[in-house]
Amino acid sequence: MKTKILVLILVCLANTEALSQEAMTGMFRMTHTVDEILGDQVAQALSEVIPAGQELDWQMYVPYNYDPTRPPGVFIYLDPNRYGGIPDPWVSVFNQHNLIWIGPRSGNRRQNDEQQVWHAILGLRAIEVEYAIDLNRIYIGSSRDTTVTAFRTHLAANEIRGSVYIRGSAMWVTIGEDQLEQLRRKRHVFITGTNDEAKAQVRRHFEAYKEAGIEDVKLIFDTQRIEAVPKSEHIDEAIRFLDAG
Repeated sequence: MKTKILVLILVCLANTEALSQEAMTGMFRMTHTVDEILGDQVAQALSEVIPAGQELDWQMYVPYNYDPTRPPGVFIYLDPNRYGGIPDPWVSVFNQHNLIWIGPRSGNRRQNDEQQVWHAILGLRAIEVEYAIDLNRIYIGSSRDTTVTAFRTHLAANEIRGSVYIRGSAMWVTIGEDQLEQLRRKRHVFITGTNDEAKAQVRRHFEAYKEAGIEDVKLIFDTQRIEAVPKSEHIDEAIRFLDAG
């Protein structure tokens, strides 16, 4: 991860003008190039990872009752299928919790892990200049083979306050004390179930987090059968835990 570039993005964000005239609501697709989000100078600094003029896509859901005087939180979701759309059963949960959904969408375009991390971060940047958001409620979710990318994104973007790992998990091999302290300040949810092939790994990682002194960690275990799209009550429980921080 290019730390200097990330710092520069954070500094320049305060001077970024809104990308659109009107904040859209409901389900829609958002498309921007890197230079539209960051400006030419910063985009060029990132061009070795993602070309400045390359279009990036995200699937969005913004509650219809979006109110800038009551800023929503943001939930970034890394879809293992790269489609990025919010599952229909979860929409009511996001309405209830006043959360914007953003799912990076790459389709058939192959992205390496670093590009996937930046795709998520740049989507968050685009939202921050288009919507009033609650900076204390920015979360990231993942499933199966996107959990490692979500973990890396969580560490790269300090404003992400919590993670939800679904049917998979990520664990560091080595980690610096500063990064470990960063994880201790955040909240983490693991969701698995009886039929999940990764359930043993998820439990091990959950316990390892606690042993490392990460107190704000929760395991949600479906004792019946966990589906590819977990029940809405599991997502509701996860968000409630993240919001309790």
